[in-house]
Amino acid sequence: MQEVKILRLSTGEDVIAKVGENDQGVSLNKPFVIIPQQMGPGKPIQLMMSLYNAFGKSDNITIAKDKVVFITDPKDEILKSYQQNTSSIITGKPNLITESTLPKL
Repeated sequence: MQEVKILRLSTGEDVIAKVGENDQGVSLNKPFVIIPQQMGPGKPIQLMMSLYNAFGKSDNITIAKDKVVFITDPKDEILKSYQQNTSSIITGKPNLITESTLPKL
């Protein structure tokens, strides 16, 4: 079973994906590039995720092993965001509708 990992590539990109290994190199399933963005001076940095292979037909790509600088486990909140982006199950926000928020007719 493939585990979700973050890879730093020799190009400087940070990629999150389900990672495996094959004869050609490191295989990535559903890879996303992690893009840090700051909305303005003094604002916190937010992480955005964008498809790494946006123009390819397959969700799987292989990267040569010599292009990978390191592989690490993602922080819990980054893993959760990745799972929401790649899951076919739509999860709702808790407490969206409760008895106390139902309109009275």
